[in-house]
Amino acid sequence: MVVERLRHEFTKRIWLLVLVIILLYSLVLKREMMEVVRLQQTKVNMWDGFYALMNDMYLLTYFVFPVMLFLSVGMLIRESRHEVFIRVTTPRGWAYRTLKLFLVETAPLFTVLFVLSLLMTIGLPYEGGWSGYTRWLEDVNATSVLQERFAIPWHPLPIQLLLWFLFLITVHFSLAGLFFLHQKKGWLYAQAIVTFLLGIVGFKLFPEKLAFLSPTTYLSVAMTSISYSSLLVASLVLVGVVTGQHLVFGQLTTLQRMDWGRCKDYGGYVLYGGLALLHISYTAMMSSNEIRTIGELVTATFIGVNSDYFSYQSLMSYLILFFGATYMSQVRMQQELQEISHYKLIRYKSPYRWFHTIIVREVMFFAVLITCLIGATLLVGQLMRLEFSFEGAFGHSLPAVVAFLFVSTVLQVLVYTLLCFIVTWLLREAYAVPMVLGVLSILLFPSLNVGWLPVGMNALVVLESHSILYVLSILAGTVVLLMTSVHLLFRRNLHV
Repeated sequence: MVVERLRHEFTKRIWLLVLVIILLYSLVLKREMMEVVRLQQTKVNMWDGFYALMNDMYLLTYFVFPVMLFLSVGMLIRESRHEVFIRVTTPRGWAYRTLKLFLVETAPLFTVLFVLSLLMTIGLPYEGGWSGYTRWLEDVNATSVLQERFAIPWHPLPIQLLLWFLFLITVHFSLAGLFFLHQKKGWLYAQAIVTFLLGIVGFKLFPEKLAFLSPTTYLSVAMTSISYSSLLVASLVLVGVVTGQHLVFGQLTTLQRMDWGRCKDYGGYVLYGGLALLHISYTAMMSSNEIRTIGELVTATFIGVNSDYFSYQSLMSYLILFFGATYMSQVRMQQELQEISHYKLIRYKSPYRWFHTIIVREVMFFAVLITCLIGATLLVGQLMRLEFSFEGAFGHSLPAVVAFLFVSTVLQVLVYTLLCFIVTWLLREAYAVPMVLGVLSILLFPSLNVGWLPVGMNALVVLESHSILYVLSILAGTVVLLMTSVHLLFRRNLHV
């Protein structure tokens, strides 16, 4: 049956179009390679042509990868029929059935890529070793990367084929597992699009230390060599992921029957915690050559932005850490506003007492949150074996910086929360919170970031131009002003 399906797949006309596209790309690639050889007066052999196409990240990322995802999605949709589920009886059996069919469908794609890589060797001399072209070229997508890892040119080939095989299994199982849980085509398309975008972002933006997080890295043995100290480790990582997926498939029926409505309330907190930890770890890894003390790590993590210092990484981290905390707070406050009634006000005896109860709860939430963020930063610093000194930032000691960060952040996020509450109370619309957060985000940009507006004042960079007492005074005064405004709103709207 498998042989018959393979013969059927290889005779599809669509693969002729794929062959023509990759062939045209290979001709352009070979022409560029020969032009470099002519200009540099260096030697080239068959291995350069062979691995140049097979490891070309542009071809793999923008053509091979999306075609592979398209085939996987199509297979999962076709095999999501009731008669198929009845026949295979278990989620694991269904997953392996779709995997077998998926491997058959993708066989022509990688066969075309392999055959055209062989055709790239036509006209190039055969040699048993690497060429001078390989030694000269420094492009991370070229065979110069393979020369550093392998003494014999044909040794990367079996590892490349193994990586392709394991990667196909990993990607397909990832899509299949989530699809079995929700069984909605729209969500499956979204999964495939997100996976494709992650491959593009990982290829274009991830540094070498984080390249292992990009899916498309594993399509190229050269890129995998850069990302891992040992290709055996890379293979074991993929094998471990496949093994974990195999075990999870045995529990899919149980997961499908779970009441996810009880868990969705905590999804935002889990996502926030993951993003916060990723930001702290990413900052530590990217600044590992510059950071020597834990105080410097705290400064780099929470430095924020102002009119004099601005970077998009700091802006995005600020939006995630503090506007994300504000949004989670507003979700709870929106629920309180939806449940407000005369009976609830009678139970609290006063709208002010009701509001003060909510605010105290949110202040406790912010206090615990910033404590966890600072604690996670200190823990990462300890794991990195950074020196623990009392030197902080901008002339302040580390205890003073941590204390300022704690107090100012609680006050700052409370300001954001009160602003969102006031606008929501006035407009009575769900879009009020995103609108307020959007305006506050714009005010963080340099040309709009003025010193007297209490936006982003919990960022450590403000200590460069303002004293701790001044910043805390501005934030505390703003909180008092906003609390007074809330009381006036209650008096006008509730007639109390």
